[in-house]
Amino acid sequence: MKPKLPPSGKCKQDPERQECPLVCKYNHFESQDLEIDAWELKCLDCGWRDTVGYRSDEMDDEDADVNPKQCPFCRLEGCEPGTECCAEPEHEAS
Repeated sequence: MKPKLPPSGKCKQDPERQECPLVCKYNHFESQDLEIDAWELKCLDCGWRDTVGYRSDEMDDEDADVNPKQCPFCRLEGCEPGTECCAEPEHEAS
């Protein structure tokens, strides 16, 4: 389920607001020996955004439980690169 507010718990535009129009977007980049999975959470009203990226060359034992293909904001999986996956009703959180 997509979050209703930024991870801080407060809207950057109006701290009294109970819900922001947030969408998350997935991007995937790949070269010979490097994969990058990047996630962006963005407010459609004010443009605030947060990003989280996973690089295959920086993953270590601490990241063993991290699934770079799962959105860290809405927990959805199976998103196509370049899509705002939490805006698509066919995707479900796992």
